[in-house]
Amino acid sequence: MAKVAVLVPNQEMSTIAKSLTGEFPSISLMAIESIQTDQAVRRAGELEQQGCDLIVARGVQARAIKRSVKLPLVEISVSQQELASVVLELKEELGLPCPRIGLIGLSNMFSDTSQFDRLFGIDLDLYMVEQNDELAAAAVRAFSDGCNAVIGGDIVCENARREKLPYKFIPSGVESLRNALTVAARVAYAIDLEKRNSAEINALLNYTFSGIVKVDREGIIRRVNRISYNLLEHPADTLLGRPISEILPNLNQNVLDNALIGGQEAYAFVLDINHKAVVVNIAPILVDSQIEGAVLTFQEGQRLIEMDSEMRRELYQRGFVARYSFENMICESPETRSMLDLAKRISKFSAPVLLTGETGSGKNILAQCIHNESLVHNNAFVTIDCSAWLPETLDNMLFGNYTVRKDSTVDSYAEMAQDGTLYLSHVEMLPPETQYKLLCLIRGRFLHNGPSRPVAANVRVIASSAVNLISRVEKGEFRSDLYYALSVLSLEVLPLRRRRADILGWTELYLDDWQEKYKRYVHLTQGARDYLLDYEWPGNLDQLCSVCERLVLLTRKRNIDEVFLRQQLEQVTPRMLPGTEQIVLYKDQKAVEIAALLKKYHGNRQKIADELGVSKTTLWRYLKKFDIKPEYNC
Repeated sequence: MAKVAVLVPNQEMSTIAKSLTGEFPSISLMAIESIQTDQAVRRAGELEQQGCDLIVARGVQARAIKRSVKLPLVEISVSQQELASVVLELKEELGLPCPRIGLIGLSNMFSDTSQFDRLFGIDLDLYMVEQNDELAAAAVRAFSDGCNAVIGGDIVCENARREKLPYKFIPSGVESLRNALTVAARVAYAIDLEKRNSAEINALLNYTFSGIVKVDREGIIRRVNRISYNLLEHPADTLLGRPISEILPNLNQNVLDNALIGGQEAYAFVLDINHKAVVVNIAPILVDSQIEGAVLTFQEGQRLIEMDSEMRRELYQRGFVARYSFENMICESPETRSMLDLAKRISKFSAPVLLTGETGSGKNILAQCIHNESLVHNNAFVTIDCSAWLPETLDNMLFGNYTVRKDSTVDSYAEMAQDGTLYLSHVEMLPPETQYKLLCLIRGRFLHNGPSRPVAANVRVIASSAVNLISRVEKGEFRSDLYYALSVLSLEVLPLRRRRADILGWTELYLDDWQEKYKRYVHLTQGARDYLLDYEWPGNLDQLCSVCERLVLLTRKRNIDEVFLRQQLEQVTPRMLPGTEQIVLYKDQKAVEIAALLKKYHGNRQKIADELGVSKTTLWRYLKKFDIKPEYNC
């Protein structure tokens, strides 16, 4: 809101102005002061330094302030009604049938008085001046001309007092001050609007990737954005006011003249600026068909290569970026370190990756790490949960006829992932027709859901699944060629119970996040830490994260012990319902086979060993090696 100051010559006017403030909520009145004329300029300068945007003043003071400060100024004019009231009072005091009255002041102070002689039966002489130092002489002239009395401001009234002649001070009452504040409110609105527009323009100028320079009709630099300072390698205070030809001596003068004189645009020509290839555009500034200058934009060639498609700009607006990297991973256990070593090696290749493991084990996190370690880490990381959508919706999301964004130039997530990574969780949920399109995408062809022909694609695919895809292949529910294409580089993400050394590290990470979010701080006792390590964590990292949030929100004490921890786990961990089959997933085909036999023979190890052609001791070793779950190990 614009800050307004009101400076008036007497206390009465100041009091009136203060009484009117409630009528103008749209302006911020930072000062309302009565002040002597000789102090007005000094005070206006102080207010300008304090951030004042607009000053309201009258007569002599207004003229002096206008010459001395750069702030906009609204002048208080004496209304006809107020001046008429003073004239009638003065006529009555004089007691003359047609007195001669001199009205003395600056031309900016009065409304129209042309009808006063006829209306009030007076002879009104006007002594209008343009300079403050002319007021005293005007008063003397009025007396010598035979005026019976004078009306004026401070200086005029002081001269009348010395001459012992009748006078009246020119008032500015409620009406004139209200009129002035009304104008001030309109000007303040315009100032606020200009401030907002200027802020928006500055943001556009300074946060674009292009350097922008504005020159006037003579080619003199008048405005420069932040990027240009770095690009041109000139400090800000050395660019403004200098000819653009001096800053860019290799700029073709004819091209510049064509813009400044002929109004012609010039696009995408290259200049060598400080040993950098820079793409330059020039466009004339036209105001009512008149050329007022030109705008030059600069962009480094390398930057254009990095931002060569509209799609890439959309990616960041959509948030298609990977947050996790290998540096964020908890890897206290040797199992995790081995897994991450393999993942880092996998990251360097463009071949598809298949991540397997239990739900919540961190496959999504690992996919982000692989992307951020890959050669396409600067490009999009587009993720879709295939279990969250109907088959037809999922197909359209991936391959077209789906609104990615209202103003988007593409209509599929596969297109958004061009030159980047497409991550598909629960890939087993893809319908058959979509599986084929994904296979084509992996092989470098994009099949759009529309009339267009297949086009070349360059998308790195990472898929994950918590089920045994081989069994899905055997049942005809998942394409074998797609499975083999995805599993060129495969990696098992171990459940949390098989990397227990990581549990406390992830716990601390999640607790830190929730504590910061909710501003509630907790401490785990040693007993609670031991309980965390002993717990099986069937929901893996997802369950651990959820439990950490619950602990932060529900604890009434800062210290969390094992009793409270156990209570929370019991309340949030679902138990198997009677008759419900628990699904156990294994990556190794031998483990899958053994699990199926355990189910088939109801845990009879002898029958299982016989069918496998191994001893019961060897079968026991298999059970331990593959960590086959107790419910099958009867």
